[in-house]
Amino acid sequence: MMRRAPWGISIIALAVFGSSHAQAPTAPAPTAQAGYSAPALYNFANAFARAGKPGFAVLNYERARLLDPSDPDIDANLNQVLVASGLPPETHTQFDRMTAIAGTRTLAWLGVLGLLIAGIGALRVRFYPRHRRKFAVATLLGIVMLGVSIAHAVTLWPIMHEAVVITKTAPVRVSPTLIEETLFALPEATIVSTGAEHDGFVLVRTAAGRTGWTPSTNLAPIVPRQADHGNAG
Repeated sequence: MMRRAPWGISIIALAVFGSSHAQAPTAPAPTAQAGYSAPALYNFANAFARAGKPGFAVLNYERARLLDPSDPDIDANLNQVLVASGLPPETHTQFDRMTAIAGTRTLAWLGVLGLLIAGIGALRVRFYPRHRRKFAVATLLGIVMLGVSIAHAVTLWPIMHEAVVITKTAPVRVSPTLIEETLFALPEATIVSTGAEHDGFVLVRTAAGRTGWTPSTNLAPIVPRQADHGNAG
């Protein structure tokens, strides 16, 4: 079920984002009035979906989900746009669902606390051998907490290198030059992993494992660059 944005916000979204759809490598961030927040990004995504721009819709749903991973409406609308574009819906593992409930910031602090507990416990074991068992349990607990935080960071790492196709199609070539023959084309709203960059081209990898080079103007990173945050005000 979509949470409809106020009409004014939808108009701003279409005017600001729509005009840059053809040439901008990244979608401009929401206006300072809306703020860079999950509800604002969600409403922008809804506006793009209604306007027939699935690439920017998926991009903003993904960005909204990073800020609020436990919102079922974001997942539902994201998958609806993907399926409508002829792309497979995204699925989540049990670990994804658990970390979504806990939240990224909470798990980061859990890791810090776990490291602190493990360190103190290890020191206590060394200097108070009579209470070795009790402090060993505390050390183990801290290690487990740190391990959960690290595992969550590992799952987030690939997202740092993911991007969405924001043009109608993205031709992928064997090397970073326009004279090469096109290997295949990525449809709009496809999510790919990105690698090296060269002369305005980006090395991409699809979920099926196919690789090649495409112009960077065809893509927008899911995790915004620093400049995008600056535009958010």
